[in-house]
Amino acid sequence: MWTRKRASDKGSKEAAESVRWLRRMAFLSVAVPLVIYAIFGVVGYLRATDETDARVSRSLRVAHEHASKVMATSEAVAEKAFSLVNGKNPQDLHSIEAFLHEELRKRSVDQPQIQSILILDAKGRAIASSRLFPFPRVDLSDGEYFQHHLQGRTGPHLSRPLVTRTSNERVLNVSVPFEDDAGKFGGVINVALLTSYFYDFYGDLVADEPNLAVTLFRDDGAVYTRWPHSATTPVTLQPDSPVMQRLTAGDEVGRLQGISTVDRKERVIAFRKVGAYPLYVATAMRLNVPLRELFQQLALLFAMGALPVAALVVTARTALQSALAAHNTLQDLERETESRQRAEEALRQAQKLEALGRLTGGVAHDFNNALMVISNNLHLLKRTAPQSGLRQIESIARAVKSATNLTRQLLAFSRRQPLVAEYVQLQHKLPAIQDLLVPVMGSRVQLDVQVDPSTAPVFLDMSELELALLNLGINARDAMPTGGALSIHVRNAGRQRVGADDKETEMVVIEVSDTGSGIAQDDLDKVFEPFFTTKPVGEGTGLGLSQVYGFCQGVGGYAQIASELGKGTTVSLYLPSTAPRAPGDEPAADTTFKPLGMRLLVVEDNDEVAESLVPLLQSLGCTVTRVDRADKAIYLLDEGQRPDLVLTDVMMPGELNGEGLARHIREKWPAQRVLLMTGYAEQLARISQLGFDMLPKPCTPQMLHAAIGKAGG
Repeated sequence: MWTRKRASDKGSKEAAESVRWLRRMAFLSVAVPLVIYAIFGVVGYLRATDETDARVSRSLRVAHEHASKVMATSEAVAEKAFSLVNGKNPQDLHSIEAFLHEELRKRSVDQPQIQSILILDAKGRAIASSRLFPFPRVDLSDGEYFQHHLQGRTGPHLSRPLVTRTSNERVLNVSVPFEDDAGKFGGVINVALLTSYFYDFYGDLVADEPNLAVTLFRDDGAVYTRWPHSATTPVTLQPDSPVMQRLTAGDEVGRLQGISTVDRKERVIAFRKVGAYPLYVATAMRLNVPLRELFQQLALLFAMGALPVAALVVTARTALQSALAAHNTLQDLERETESRQRAEEALRQAQKLEALGRLTGGVAHDFNNALMVISNNLHLLKRTAPQSGLRQIESIARAVKSATNLTRQLLAFSRRQPLVAEYVQLQHKLPAIQDLLVPVMGSRVQLDVQVDPSTAPVFLDMSELELALLNLGINARDAMPTGGALSIHVRNAGRQRVGADDKETEMVVIEVSDTGSGIAQDDLDKVFEPFFTTKPVGEGTGLGLSQVYGFCQGVGGYAQIASELGKGTTVSLYLPSTAPRAPGDEPAADTTFKPLGMRLLVVEDNDEVAESLVPLLQSLGCTVTRVDRADKAIYLLDEGQRPDLVLTDVMMPGELNGEGLARHIREKWPAQRVLLMTGYAEQLARISQLGFDMLPKPCTPQMLHAAIGKAGG
């Protein structure tokens, strides 16, 4: 009996345990679908909002970059027009309307966003236009932009949207004032931009996003254009609109969610200011569309989860979907992590190059000063003792030239050398590239450079070409860790189609081939993209081939790459050729100079440079007064001294350097001519853009004679 009872108790326990399991299963059959349903809803909502944010932000970046480039181009056009009229007599400007019209037309003909460039005098009368010649003699002084500058306001002005009187086109005006020959208000330069240009671009931008809207407007709410456009599109954003409220609070960039006053619908909105202009770009997308899709999915899932058996199937299916989603998310995370690591490595490399550039720039200044002392004294020595130690003098001259080229190569590698295009015979220049590549390639790589003697000349910056070949050489070396061969072959490539118009141009090709590991075919279309690299993280920045591609495009050519895994890579640089020079076109080396007969004020703080420079200038027929500080030069000018030319170094101690001295002279004595010298290569282009004549250090006596004659003429 006890045995049967124990068996019964055991059966009861097993039955109770089965009931408990059934209850658990019943609970789970309801709870699991509900939990999964809730999780799915939350994740789906977050994904929908994230995708909406990403689309809005991505479209804003593209629209903002486009508007920034358009405004920068318009500002550059206005600056070029400014250089034509600023400081000129109004009557003289009216007399050269045809010339100004042609110059303005040239600057606008390839700019589809520009409706016209118009120059008005101080009374609002048209001086010249890029669109019409002669321009109708109408009074435009009532224009908003003209009245703005007439009141003495300086700097660029962005007008409200308006319709032109001559062509009935909707435009926005970017205007700047200029001065007459008396330093007073001389008139206004106005660049009219077509709002339809922005409208067409926005239409292409959102072609695949019918739910997206793009608006270009001014900080006071005036709408220049909006895609999509409708009859209800307002001409001005309401002050209570979400974006205008943020602008009123001082925000220049932001992301928000609110009811748009344009169509009274809830949207995710992002906006950003364009440069320093009171101009904003905004993109917006309705959130209800992706949410409606999400609710439809949730409804379907709920219907399927009503039955316990279906709940189990949905549970397994959802688990699989979640696992796949997690796997995809992990892959995305890994790719993002790798991309971030590459970007960080590229940033570190850029910082290293920046530091190297600053170091080489400083060293070049002192080194160039020393080279200038040697070069000047060599010239003086040749004049005073032409037959004494001729071989030694020539040897020193070659050393100076070699040192100058070495400095130039260092600056080119660190990207501190300004671009100076020159007429280049690759037969003469390119073989010397071996001196630059051999130390980089190492002893295990065999280098072969061959240039066809009939190769046509090209017009380019030699330092950029050297840097491009150096980047290709480094890539080839890394692809041949155990050694190999690198060949550089140059020849004429005949007529090639270049550019969007497929215009045929005579080209020269530089083929750089290695016997390395090669590149996969799937990666060939990406190798010229910035930051793309097939090397492991930490071993490459992805900027080398990008520089090569940019260099070729910059000179009007293009680059091609062909590769096969295990067999090597060939990169072909196609460069436009130029007509050969006639023998008489080559500048002759002349050691005799026509006396300049000029009075010079030399501002040079380095005594050694001055001790060689002053006698050299005197030998060129100049009367020289030398001071070592900018304030001393200003004192002499204040005392009434008026030399034919002020020759000043840029880097000097004291409150004012050479650039500050030149600016001061331009403001106080506009007629005084100034020539600046510097050993900092990066300063040449920057100061030249300010309108000053520049002379690099070191410079030959021929360069010095020519520069003084030009600047003082």
